[in-house]
Parts: sequence; C-alpha cells; structure tokens
Amino acid sequence: MLTILWLLSLFLPASCAQLLVTCAYKGLCQQALLSSNDVVLQCDHLQAYWYFSSFQGEDPFLVSSLPNIKKLPGGSLQLNKPQPSQTGLYRCEDNNTALVVEYEIDFQDVTMLHITHKGLGQNPLQNQSLSLGREEMVFTHWEPWQDCNRCGVPGERKRLGYCYIQESLENPMPCWLYLGDEKVWSSRLRPEMQVEACLVPCNESEELIQPFFTSDISKLGQSTNNVQLTCPLASIYR
Repeated sequence: MLTILWLLSLFLPASCAQLLVTCAYKGLCQQALLSSNDVVLQCDHLQAYWYFSSFQGEDPFLVSSLPNIKKLPGGSLQLNKPQPSQTGLYRCEDNNTALVVEYEIDFQDVTMLHITHKGLGQNPLQNQSLSLGREEMVFTHWEPWQDCNRCGVPGERKRLGYCYIQESLENPMPCWLYLGDEKVWSSRLRPEMQVEACLVPCNESEELIQPFFTSDISKLGQSTNNVQLTCPLASIYR
C-alpha cells in the first residue's frame, strides 16, 4: 500500500539545540555524552588548534581531518552527530602550542539506550560487577530531571543516565574512558533514559518566546508503511 504523508507548514524551533560543554582554563574535564547528538566543546581562543586522540594508542592529530567536526569562529569545537568511535581526548592549544583546555569525552552509543517509564512499573538497570580483576562496579550516573514537556495539562519529563565504572576507593569514570581498548562486552555497558509523568502549572512570566521557521513540504511518499522524520534542531539533552 502506498503511504503518503502530507506536511503543510512544518514548524520547527530555530533556537540552537547543541549542548555546550565547558571546562576551566587549562583544566582536564571528563564527560559522558550520547552519540548522534550535536555538542560544542568550549575553547575561548581565536587561534585555537584542536587535537584528538582515541584510546587505541594512536598519536594526536588535528581534528580538521574529521568530516563531522569543525572549529567555530571563537575557537570552540562543534561535533555534528558524534559517533562512539570518536570517544577520546580533545585538546585545545593556542598558536604557541600551549594548553588552553582538554576534554575526555565518552560518546556512549545511543542505539543501546535502555529506556524505562516509571508509570509503567519499568525498572532501570541494576548495578553490576565487572570481572576484570580490580573489583569494578558498573552503575548508572543519573543527570537531574529535565523540565516537564507541557504545562497546565499532564505531560512527561525525562532524565538521562550514563554508564560509569568505579574501582574500590577510586573515582568513577565513564565506562569507555575507563575501559579504553579493553575487549569487553556486557549488556550492562549502556546508557539509560527514564521517563515519568508530570503536571506543572503554567507561568506566563517565565515562558520563553522562541523564534520559529516554516518549511512548506508538499509531499513525502514512498511504497512503505513506515516514514521516519528527522528534526534537524532536536536534542535529547533538553
């Protein structure tokens, strides 16, 4: 059966949906993020040079050779749809090769996202030991709940959780920053998202007025019962 989807005046928010990651000057910051969601790594230097190295033993190289990464005018680094293979160290240097800031980023695989809904009695993943000989514990590090997606009527809100590993008496680390090139597989090594119902009052004084753009698409059609729409400005981080 021919399925035809008609879209008239498709409205999308025009505000930037990229997550901005910051770190102190000359600092080294670790961060777990989700793959396939755009992110910007901050570096406030107009003549910044960015280098990347994975944890596979390779030497650092300029990120200008990576097609989905570009340096922004102010010096920060924009990553479009980063992949799990781009987990590693991102180093920003000035034009005298002096360190400005460093980031260790774990892009956890969004296709492995474990999703649960509290209202349906679904449970998040439990802590689990990892048999590498160092008494490692795998757990989920949860971020705060995001805002309710509606006001004045029942809605939903979500929170993201990232896979972390902790040794006894050591600071926890994002899973693939900890594991590096270790050949380990476990169904527990995955990020999570939890959803719950919410009901919040509307407060017009706090409502944000966001600009919108309109895209008039006359027809999307093909011989299939499935249609996938991609919102170019969407982000799982909000």
